[in-house]
Amino acid sequence: MRKKKSRLGLLLLVPFGGSLIFVVAMTALIAATNPLNLLKNGLTNVAFNVNAVPAQYRSFVAETGKLCPEVTPTVVAAQIHQESGWRPDAGSPKGAYGLSQFIPGTWKTWGGGAPQSDPRANILAQERYDCHLAGEVRKMQAGKYGMCVMEMHGKIYTKPGPKAGEMRGEVFDLMLASYNAGPGAVCYYRGIPPWEETQGYVPGIKNLMSTYSAPQAVSAVYTGNDKTLGGRAINLARGSIGKYPYSWGGGTFTGPSEGFAQGAGIVGFDCSGFVRYLFHQASGGALKLPRTAGEQVRVGQRILSSAGPPSKAEEARMQPGDVIFFTSPGGTIGTGATHHTALYVGNGMTINALKTGTVIREDPFSQFSRRDVWTVQRYAVATTAQA
Repeated sequence: MRKKKSRLGLLLLVPFGGSLIFVVAMTALIAATNPLNLLKNGLTNVAFNVNAVPAQYRSFVAETGKLCPEVTPTVVAAQIHQESGWRPDAGSPKGAYGLSQFIPGTWKTWGGGAPQSDPRANILAQERYDCHLAGEVRKMQAGKYGMCVMEMHGKIYTKPGPKAGEMRGEVFDLMLASYNAGPGAVCYYRGIPPWEETQGYVPGIKNLMSTYSAPQAVSAVYTGNDKTLGGRAINLARGSIGKYPYSWGGGTFTGPSEGFAQGAGIVGFDCSGFVRYLFHQASGGALKLPRTAGEQVRVGQRILSSAGPPSKAEEARMQPGDVIFFTSPGGTIGTGATHHTALYVGNGMTINALKTGTVIREDPFSQFSRRDVWTVQRYAVATTAQA
């Protein structure tokens, strides 16, 4: 177990999952569980494999996933797996203790006054700290972080905070790196620090998430009917056409918001903010997609990926309610090169937030670059509606 402590006494917790592998609920789970009861109990992410968690901790982990979109029960479980191997009495030479391996100084900030030996308190404190670090990363990305302060080999290094657009990497990767190396180091290097431990740690924690993920459903229904997830997303999107302007960084789970950079002063949505809003609302709050197109394309069921727009045969495999992602030529799908996303509504048409100066609108395939790689994802989640 690797632990680091900054000069300011912050715990740089080691693991947790990344890439947000937000898998969809398997058919057996939907059939065996009453989604109404799950949602009533506040289990906003019903897709994680609760049975992979030791029985005595299942209800505690299932309480998480409600504070920020970056942290789900799957993420929390993967982190504890790495931190302590589910041993509540685990300790480290650095003084870390408990399921989530807080050091005493950091526990005073995040433990909520509970004993450090309390497993539930550990798990909920872990979620709070996870979300805090995600917020710190977003400040870096927006150019609002302030001074970078990093401790290395007993020395303190400082650098002015990054400007908007200088950070390299997705929120989840940088959040994981912040656990391992500290947010100051991530800020200082404008991305994942060039340290062997940290660069191996980030993909390692992502891999652990598969242990706690429910199998993907291979049959999701999108008929345009308002009783289905895809149908509700489409209906909501159609009702948004012409109403909201494009705003870089704009959009929350609940509606439009002011963006930043070129979106400053504009209340609306950018492309991924719009998709995230649609599916959160369409699922009754049960589906919490990550923020950016690069993160969203790594979520759900991969339907196809093609150089340029899909052929007629490929489009026949798509269903209204699928989501199309566009990656620049030569770029890697699921990174910053995945630069746009649009909701597929059938017959070569989409609804999307296209670019600055436009409003939510319907666009044909011909609007988008034929040089991009087009990737189609399908989302599904147990909701309160009956198909």
